[in-house]
Amino acid sequence: MLLGLLVVGRFCASEGRSSMFSIRTVLVPMDFSACALAALDHAADLARPQRGTILLLHVVTPTASGLAEAEPIGPEVVSRFEDRLRQLADRLRAERLNAEPLVLIGNIEDEILTMASRRGVDLIVIGTHGHSGWGHLLLGSMAERIVRRAECPVLTVKDHVVARSLEVEVDAGEEASE
Repeated sequence: MLLGLLVVGRFCASEGRSSMFSIRTVLVPMDFSACALAALDHAADLARPQRGTILLLHVVTPTASGLAEAEPIGPEVVSRFEDRLRQLADRLRAERLNAEPLVLIGNIEDEILTMASRRGVDLIVIGTHGHSGWGHLLLGSMAERIVRRAECPVLTVKDHVVARSLEVEVDAGEEASE
């Protein structure tokens, strides 16, 4: 059982998906933060029963400095992120999971949503830093915007949330014997 997680999204059987929800393709946006790594762990747990595929996506964003145009992203930058994703993918493959590392250049939010749509993703699992108050008001939340715009369910994960089994002992008392 996963604790402390929020699943939000839409599922529509009329769009050609079966009424039984199975997780075969999971997209994990990866910025290599503790939140993203926690999201990857949860994605692996969810994909494992169906022998699903995990798409590890890192988006490199060109940044504009002042009034000048954005500087081009060099191949060494892309290569560095490909290597880091490949290491994560190898770890997943060692656990007998399918994993595909992907590095794209563009707007993070748009690239995540486009990839999810293009690949027919069943679930996006995204880490969230959980900012609140003024920080959230000023910066917004990438995860929140993904949840609002995604065409598939989205699972948000904070870095301190741990997946674990929950065992509950129930004492039904006298009412159970009646």
